[in-house]
Amino acid sequence: MRLFLAVWLSEELREAVGDWLGEITAGSSGIKWVPPGQLHFTLKFLGEQDPEFVTGLSPHLRQVAATTPSFPLTLAGGGTFPPRGKPRVLWLGVDEGHNELAALAGRVEAAVLEANPRGLAPEKRGFKPHLTIGRVKGEVPLYDNKLLAAGVKGRMTVKGFSLVESRLTPQGPRYRDVEEYFLRDPFS
Repeated sequence: MRLFLAVWLSEELREAVGDWLGEITAGSSGIKWVPPGQLHFTLKFLGEQDPEFVTGLSPHLRQVAATTPSFPLTLAGGGTFPPRGKPRVLWLGVDEGHNELAALAGRVEAAVLEANPRGLAPEKRGFKPHLTIGRVKGEVPLYDNKLLAAGVKGRMTVKGFSLVESRLTPQGPRYRDVEEYFLRDPFS
């Protein structure tokens, strides 16, 4: 199974980003836009793994969720990776919840390494909370840079994260939650 760990957008925020993508994609070319139903914050890419790996990892992830309080998250303006030169990825940033999302990714990273100390290598690049909205295909794409920089206004509460299976198809990736992990309610 090809796996990753992610925070899905709430339904309301997914709709807001979907509407905004309708504006930014008008007249654009050379970009493969992420369908709104697939928008997520990747916490950790795990790659190809056996079902036994999931069995060993799940208790560690449940512990992360049980000790992490839910938190608010708002989207910020967007940009590109790399920030200079020919863009490869278009993304939206995180304003409120930036530090909490980065801390959650760090706890998830530690849990993965603890569950599989000889398997997956730790991430070499620091975690930068972002929502990938498009990938550049081919030549330098056309898109509205001002709309990208302005981003989307919207808020959600991060209540959990998911272990997601990604199946690659000719029509693009298909995602399926393997397991969900619910964060602690800070008011209980």
